Amino acid sequence: MGDVARGERKAPSLKGRFAAAIALTVGFYTLALALAGALIGGPLYAFFSAGRINFLTISALFLGVSILWAIFPRRLRFQPPGVLIDHDSQPRLLSLIAEEAKAMKEKEPDEVYATMEVNAAVTEVGRTRRVMIVGIPLLHLLSERGFRGVIGHELGHYRGGDTRLGPWIYRTRETIGRTIDQLSDERGDDGWGQMIVRQPFIWYARAFMRITGAISRREEFAADACAVERVGRDAHVEALRRIHAYAPAFDAYWQQDVVPALSSGTRPPLAEGFSRFAGTESVQETAERLMNEELAEGRTHPYASHPALAERIAAVEHLPGGEPDESPPAISLIEDPEALEAAQIEFLFGADARSQLEQIAWEDAGERIYVPGYEGLVREHAWLVEGITFASLPETVSRLHHAGDELRRRVDDLSSDEAPELAATVLGAAAVLALRRHEWSVEALPGHPVLCRRGDAELAPHAMIAAMRDPEGFDRARYEADLEEHGIAGIALADGVPADEAGDGAAADAGGDDRHATAGAA
Repeated sequence: MGDVARGERKAPSLKGRFAAAIALTVGFYTLALALAGALIGGPLYAFFSAGRINFLTISALFLGVSILWAIFPRRLRFQPPGVLIDHDSQPRLLSLIAEEAKAMKEKEPDEVYATMEVNAAVTEVGRTRRVMIVGIPLLHLLSERGFRGVIGHELGHYRGGDTRLGPWIYRTRETIGRTIDQLSDERGDDGWGQMIVRQPFIWYARAFMRITGAISRREEFAADACAVERVGRDAHVEALRRIHAYAPAFDAYWQQDVVPALSSGTRPPLAEGFSRFAGTESVQETAERLMNEELAEGRTHPYASHPALAERIAAVEHLPGGEPDESPPAISLIEDPEALEAAQIEFLFGADARSQLEQIAWEDAGERIYVPGYEGLVREHAWLVEGITFASLPETVSRLHHAGDELRRRVDDLSSDEAPELAATVLGAAAVLALRRHEWSVEALPGHPVLCRRGDAELAPHAMIAAMRDPEGFDRARYEADLEEHGIAGIALADGVPADEAGDGAAADAGGDDRHATAGAA
């Protein structure tokens, strides 16, 4: 495959890596057995030779047995990471993977699993069973050619023998961690004996992580070279940039949009929602900023398994750029995305989830997900919105700390930081419901703030309240002009309080927060 980055990052040979892994593993077990033998043998010798036993010898015996129990081999069981797909359900996706394997003269994976992650990975079960994992959200971010590069990268791990070495390293790392845990008190109240015995394992763990991390990073450089070999430097670098930029956005999307939907008993199209989320201007700006920061400031941690993005790009900069990428979006490879998503929901949340979660469109999310949650929240804190109109809302927000103090008197275990945030959320929810009572519709599309619409007019109550909390940046004149234009200055926020105020507000968890007020903070 050739050297990478002018020969500076050539992957170590498989024999060399196995030799290093074996040496590290043997070193760990030698250390563990030596310490366990000393901790057990010393007290036993003292007891049988002199009949002495005390707290110190009992503690030493306990620590020695703990080490032996921790290093006792455990069987690693393979757990399916997602939905198993086959040629009948996903012929185009699996055909592409087979094409790339054939081009690289590698055996294609025996099993391919689809997950809800912005990621792809490979592993090897036993000595012959190859497993590949493909995150469906990843396909929403990449072109088909960029995705081919990702597959080439993963197949490169097979080519380099990385998947044969990985389980060995993982098992040793897990055993070291288990030994450290076994020598630690769950309550953090460790005795001096535990701390002394544990320290050599901590030192060894750091050395092990540093050495194996360096090996893993060399493997990543070699796998990147395989990807460039298949699709060219430019397509692969673009794929790397998009993955680094938008992987955090998926976590934000899941918390801000998916969790409220599932909590309310509904299931809008999740993969489509992420595509919408990633396509919004605010998310794109955030992703671009985070990626630029990573390129400028990102550094590789000594224990990291992957190099920093800037290093990965620099490592392939001398390789051929390749033809311009004019391929279609990778998500077009997926057949019947609805059926695949339903299977993923069942995998993640159980067999009953498919029937219990009602399918809705994202256009219905405002009414079906957020309005019920807002009603529960406002019903519970109806006192907070009494006497407030849209015209007086800025003054109320300027005194938000007073409302927060009152909330702390009424709500148990509410901190001084949480109380003003809850007050702002209640005001925003009440504003949404009040506008809804006056024939405004409620919309909550992924990546956007909760919007109220009437004709061509739109207002974002949570975003308005967030702006009011910044006295220097808030444009009071513009706000009042908007109120006048839409005729809502005199509308009372109490109009949004549901009539059955005797309710307990149990629905508040379904969506009673201002997660859309800062949508796009990936």
